Amino acid sequence: MALATADSAAEILSNLNINAGDWPPNLVKNLHLLPADQIELAKMLSEMGQSHLFQHWAEPGVEDDQKKAFFAQVAKLNSSYPGGLASYIQTARELLADSKTGKNPYDGFTPSVPTGEILSFGDDNFINFEEAGVKEAQNAAFVLVAGGLGERLGYNGIKVALPAETTTGTCFLQSYIESILALQEASGTCQKEIPFVIMTSDDTHTRTLDLLESNSYFGMKPAQVKLLKQEKVACLDDNDARLALDPHNKYKIQTKPHGHGDVHSLLYSSGLLNLWHDAGLRWVIFFQDTNGLLFKAIPASLGVSATKQYHVNSIAVQRKAKEAIGGITRLTHSDVLRKVIMSEIAESVATTRFGEVTTSQTTGELQNIQAAYRLNGKNYLKWFQLVQTFLKGKGKLSHLLGTGPEKGDPKFEAWDEEDSMVMSWLWNSMTPDISDTCMFLSTAKDIWESIRQTYSKVKDATQVYEVKIKTAALKQGNKSVTEYAILLKNLWQEMDHYQCIEMKCSEDATTLKKFIEKDRVYDFLAGLNVEFDQVRVQILGKQDLPSLNEVISMVRAEESRRGVMLDSVHVEGSAMVSNGGKNQSLEQLPVSENGKGDSAKTSNRDNLWCTYCKKPRHTRDRCWKLHGKPSTSSKEWGYKGGQPRNQGQAHMTAMELNQEKSQEQGELDKKEIEKLRSLLGTLEKATGVCSLAHSGRSMVINVEYNQLDPLLRATGHPDGDVNCETGYSPFPGNINQLILELGPYIEELTKTGGAIKEFVNPKYKDASKTSFKSSTRLECMMQDYPKTLPPSARVGFTVMDTWLAYAPVKNNSEDAAKVPKGNPYHSATSGEMAIYRANSLILKKAGVQMEDPVQQVFSGQEVEVWPRVTWKPKWGLTFAEIKRKISGSCSISQRSTMALKGHDIFLEDLSLDGALIINSIDGAEVKVGGSIQNKGWLLESIDYKDIAIPEELRIRGFQINKLEQLEETYVEPGKFTLKP
Repeated sequence: MALATADSAAEILSNLNINAGDWPPNLVKNLHLLPADQIELAKMLSEMGQSHLFQHWAEPGVEDDQKKAFFAQVAKLNSSYPGGLASYIQTARELLADSKTGKNPYDGFTPSVPTGEILSFGDDNFINFEEAGVKEAQNAAFVLVAGGLGERLGYNGIKVALPAETTTGTCFLQSYIESILALQEASGTCQKEIPFVIMTSDDTHTRTLDLLESNSYFGMKPAQVKLLKQEKVACLDDNDARLALDPHNKYKIQTKPHGHGDVHSLLYSSGLLNLWHDAGLRWVIFFQDTNGLLFKAIPASLGVSATKQYHVNSIAVQRKAKEAIGGITRLTHSDVLRKVIMSEIAESVATTRFGEVTTSQTTGELQNIQAAYRLNGKNYLKWFQLVQTFLKGKGKLSHLLGTGPEKGDPKFEAWDEEDSMVMSWLWNSMTPDISDTCMFLSTAKDIWESIRQTYSKVKDATQVYEVKIKTAALKQGNKSVTEYAILLKNLWQEMDHYQCIEMKCSEDATTLKKFIEKDRVYDFLAGLNVEFDQVRVQILGKQDLPSLNEVISMVRAEESRRGVMLDSVHVEGSAMVSNGGKNQSLEQLPVSENGKGDSAKTSNRDNLWCTYCKKPRHTRDRCWKLHGKPSTSSKEWGYKGGQPRNQGQAHMTAMELNQEKSQEQGELDKKEIEKLRSLLGTLEKATGVCSLAHSGRSMVINVEYNQLDPLLRATGHPDGDVNCETGYSPFPGNINQLILELGPYIEELTKTGGAIKEFVNPKYKDASKTSFKSSTRLECMMQDYPKTLPPSARVGFTVMDTWLAYAPVKNNSEDAAKVPKGNPYHSATSGEMAIYRANSLILKKAGVQMEDPVQQVFSGQEVEVWPRVTWKPKWGLTFAEIKRKISGSCSISQRSTMALKGHDIFLEDLSLDGALIINSIDGAEVKVGGSIQNKGWLLESIDYKDIAIPEELRIRGFQINKLEQLEETYVEPGKFTLKP
């Protein structure tokens, strides 16, 4: 039997062209037990240096079932990780090697404060964003990342089953579902069902499903809820990334959770994202499991995403400097800064200021292009056509398409240097405020795509409306017929760009084209000056309306005839401006010998038009907005309107003009270049290692608090992370709640498969950094998704007041009591009190007189105790709705408790000193007022070590003693009044 087994193994290895000596002997002995797919897995493990896994395997015939179970587990681990176990092991080796050498994950990156929206609760801006967010909620899906148990809290159940507050006993999951349903009801008349996904784990999946089913999904339709179970990943035993075996089972690989970053790959592989997209959804909102305040911040944050068109919006809170919460930070790699410096140095040798001087070194003798065509946010189409045509003509279009040679190609270095010059040229083809937004992108293609996504708004209703308004308002005025026609044609071209109309047959297309042209003839004629009434009547009187070009030609002919017959004086002089060896013709007024313009000719300033600032009575070469206001002592400029005093001769060279404008245009001087160079130093070492493959770009991500301060100190900020004039750090606090735009999210996951950049944080036994105190694993975080995004992605944040948006529950009472005074406890105690505080402050903002809180200590935690006020989400989803339901003079004492469980409950002149509980069904309108007094509900301290008390109360350090209350329930529709 043993001989047959050996022969079988030898045959298998021979068929695989494998030398038996290269495989673990114990594996070779048992090879005959394995089917073909498991043999392939065994081959992979051997090739990846995992032979130790088979070191203690028994002889064939002993524990064979466990051996098969081992490979079943390996197959599961292999299939659940993007790229398989081989990819996991290889990534682990790279990250562990970086960890051993102390490589800084942010090496080469410089931090700065990103762009975002800072909201103040209750002001008009906040209310407007809330309103926009509620409307947009029907286009959203919600994802709850809830993979853990409550053991760290001293609670043996799943965390989402834990009561968020004990006044009503509403658990976190119920609160979340009721909030989503309230948004669903308020978001529109169509009543679309908002999808809700919960990511679970092996530990929580069954219990989460039981919680939902036993509570009838808390009012949500079961079809709306989808559970996605997260798999664990293999643990690592040492710095060579050898997989760790379970200490109690030699046939089982030890596993641990991979982290909540797996939610992205789960959503991608499930196919849900495409289903949502096909259903017309636009947003995916991610949140974590124990923040009872979150949904107070979501409507306004979603409104920000929709208004600002963010691809990624992190909900954030105000953060004190060095507070133990990650900071949202823009990181820019030094490669970008080097490119800026290289471009600046190149410009100092050969000025490539857009439209002024040519350079032939790398960009193919750039032609002179007027500065009026610089991208200013309103002329994208002209700029696009000009840039694309020019680079195509010079054979440089590959820089916009990103189709150059790959790294490693001998031609890449030259192409990359050329790309830097194209980048410089692109920056200089924009106004400074626009170029600043893409100054830290790494390639010309990144700049091109970023600008395209920002300013090319095809089918944008707002843009169409704006063009329509401009077209209707445009009149000839002081413009020539040609200038007027050009302006109209530009607007029509914009309209054609924004309105892409596809016809199904050529006949319809021809008919539509004729209709549009006729309509534009009417637009052109309608805006002409009154002196063209005669020719206008002639054109409209024709049986067949001429084409647009024919009409323009006829009107121009009339303009020429009138110019000759009426002897209209408009003398055009010329001046030659030295422009890097080129000559450029400039418009100019004739002047008298004494430097003052002739009065007769000065009157013709009304016929002049500046093509730069779009205003009359002067020309471009004398535009103060372009060249700056001249001093009164200038010998070359007049006192008014910038008119010349020296026979029209302009002696300033283009280089001189460029130098004078350098400050305005945002160029870097030598000192600034040196300052940039100083930023390219290495950064201080940080704990843990993650992969940041972002050389040559910038990104907006979370940086952990213990890494942000040293990072700032190492990059030119000697004080590190400090509070600014607001009293808070300029780097917002990350609370791990994300709003992603669905379309770009799908595009990105299609490229990555949902894989998120990982990190490893081993605990080494000693300074040799070879073995660990305990096994480790690769981890990934949901909020690291932006690390994979292209530079063109619009990543921002929305900052909320901490009291409104952030009260996580993650520490047990004993650990919370050890937190230094002044720092947040983040316990069940503080989490519940934060809900009462937020609700009290909201009511106070709405006009209710709320008595000040008192300080009390529960389980060693000193907390503010406000009135215990709570309500169902459908009662007060937004601040505007809450204000609508409160009128008159209302007051609530500190010892009071109030729970509102219904939609249409109105407080009118209510004075509450005690406990009030209102339950009402939809359709029951209840007005509550008058003076309500009773013994109320009191908070009583309890010992968190007393096992006779239920866990959900014990972890809070208090329980409610319900002495007396006024409780009314309304189960019939109608109008009711409660006024004792």
